[in-house]
Amino acid sequence: MNSPSDNVRHATPPILLALALWAWQADLLPWGLAMGAILEALRFSKVRFVPRTEDLNRLWNATVLLFIGVALYLFLARRGLESVGTIVTTSSPATRLDEMREMSQTAVVLLRWLPFVFYPFIVATSVSRTTTLPWEVFSLRLRAMGPEVSGLRPPDWATGQIHPGYLYFALVLFASCAGTARSKAYLPLLLSVLALALWPWRSRRYRAWSWVGMYLCLLVGAAVTERGIERARQTLLALEGRLMQNAGQGDRFDQLHGVTSIGAVGRLKESGRIILRVRTPDGTAPGLLREAVFNRFRASVWGATHREFQTVGTPIDGHIWRFSRRQRSGRFMTIARYTAQGEAPIALPSGTIMITNLPALAVETNYLASARMHEAPPLVVYTVEHGPGGGFDGPPDADDTNLDSLKGPDSEAIEETAQALGLKGQPPDHAVAILERYFATKFEYTRWQDRSTGQTNSSPLAAFLRESRAGHCEYFATATVLLLRAAGVPARYAVGFSPGEPRGDTWLARARDAHAWCLAWINGHWQDVDTTPGTWRQHEAVAAGWSEAIRDWFSDAWYHFALWRQRGGNWRIFVFAAGMIALSWLGWRQLRGSRWRRAREQQTAHPQRTSPLPGLDSEFFALAAVIARNHGPRLPHETPRAWLRRLSLIGTPTASLLDEALQLHYRLRFDPRGLPESDRCRLRELARQLLGTHRAPGFRNRID
Repeated sequence: MNSPSDNVRHATPPILLALALWAWQADLLPWGLAMGAILEALRFSKVRFVPRTEDLNRLWNATVLLFIGVALYLFLARRGLESVGTIVTTSSPATRLDEMREMSQTAVVLLRWLPFVFYPFIVATSVSRTTTLPWEVFSLRLRAMGPEVSGLRPPDWATGQIHPGYLYFALVLFASCAGTARSKAYLPLLLSVLALALWPWRSRRYRAWSWVGMYLCLLVGAAVTERGIERARQTLLALEGRLMQNAGQGDRFDQLHGVTSIGAVGRLKESGRIILRVRTPDGTAPGLLREAVFNRFRASVWGATHREFQTVGTPIDGHIWRFSRRQRSGRFMTIARYTAQGEAPIALPSGTIMITNLPALAVETNYLASARMHEAPPLVVYTVEHGPGGGFDGPPDADDTNLDSLKGPDSEAIEETAQALGLKGQPPDHAVAILERYFATKFEYTRWQDRSTGQTNSSPLAAFLRESRAGHCEYFATATVLLLRAAGVPARYAVGFSPGEPRGDTWLARARDAHAWCLAWINGHWQDVDTTPGTWRQHEAVAAGWSEAIRDWFSDAWYHFALWRQRGGNWRIFVFAAGMIALSWLGWRQLRGSRWRRAREQQTAHPQRTSPLPGLDSEFFALAAVIARNHGPRLPHETPRAWLRRLSLIGTPTASLLDEALQLHYRLRFDPRGLPESDRCRLRELARQLLGTHRAPGFRNRID
């Protein structure tokens, strides 16, 4: 009987195909092809190095440090620390879900870049004489369990060797799943690459067409499963959308569709994340900064009847956008905020005249004076000039005094309160004064209003006016707008931020500083009317946790870095140089003292293994050769036991000895613990005795 075949011992996975698949999915095809071509070229190189185990350990340590550095950079660059703090401190499910989605996207980006991170390691092992690596190279724990440490023994699986090429091959295929491309050809190509990698390892007991048929069945099953998972995902997303819509759980100001529900601002208040940084020349508080305006209220949802946005026009000198024909006023404020993929609402004060230093491709506004930017940098720092007589709000129309959309309890509560206060017939400024005094003396601020009421025929707004007389800014603003309309005063509902936390020459607007107020048409122009009690800031400050100072430190550090990055000119060169210096220093720390011995690859069919497979010197091979010559050869698909049973040797007088020898042979070949010396001697004795029985004296000297 011949020894086991070595045809798969030195098989290498198709890394070039795997890198091409990953690069295609990640839109990095030239990079992937170049990386794969380099690895393929190294396979034909005659120059090899012979590293020590310590050298390999240091090389892996440097690779792990590189991975940690990349992961830390992505974590900080994508607001990872702020997201973790928001998840821990917020009580809003919608806010927590958004932050978890942001963190999952960071993990996907890291996964997409893993082939770059581990590429130096696979290149280094490709130019070494080491075909396989021990598991202890990849684990500090296994290194500690070496033979020099008494009382520690590695697990059985860790005593073998691993081909680093297959580890990198699996990593690249796994990273390809995080690609941005979406193609129906991805799954067949992925399975094809896997099939090519596993083809040399297939069992020869079955014909090739059997494996091809299994591959086709797997491909069909995977395609059906993928389609089912995609349908299930779409169903869950649709269900989530309906639930969120029915429950009014939106936590952002929807400028695109022109709707926001009572509770959206309240959910934003659950987070302490810094949204805006505002500087004024004299250091005074910037006041109210609106982001969206609505003019129709129905069933606790504010909507905009004028949803169409119009482009402001070509900017003057590239970065100056004019909104009003009014002449310069000399009042300025500078606002800094991040954008989401280049888009964001523009926070503006009342009476905005123009914006300078806003490098956006387009700026749009609508009739209600909501503004937004497109194709802007990740961080924008723009200056707003504003003053009396400025602004670009459209004049009042019928929707600004309409109360026909109010139904049931809302209509009754507004009519009842307006009559009790005698609002009808009052001049606009008198009506505003009455409402400001009414809400300041009869109501109080709470961070959230309990929606449970004692009446069945009620609503959140009606309960606020009739029962609780306590709520947050959205209830005060909504009630003020509707009561002014009942008095005949045109009014609109505005949402945005009210920065109220000074830090040096900057005022911070956190997510909990989100605010809602009323816009009233008084003396021929729109004025801000804020009837929310001034104590609301003290109530919201309670939400600040102990970790907010730490998150603010990282937020400020990243803000200054992003500001420098966008204004620093050749910052990429400096970052690249600093990164290369840091990585070179870490690599030198790990690789110093290593002595990689250069060697020229011998002209052999395969490079020699560092350790032979166990049991190749088993005496049972000689015995099997004699039995095959005298009784018949073993078929390719037969196990040794089935072969002996077919030859009717199990029932012979030496059957028990033959079975015992076969058992010892199996243990010698496959038991990770090996065969004790006493059992090895027993195998030699059995082989000698059985060889004599089968009349093969020529093999005695070989066994001895």
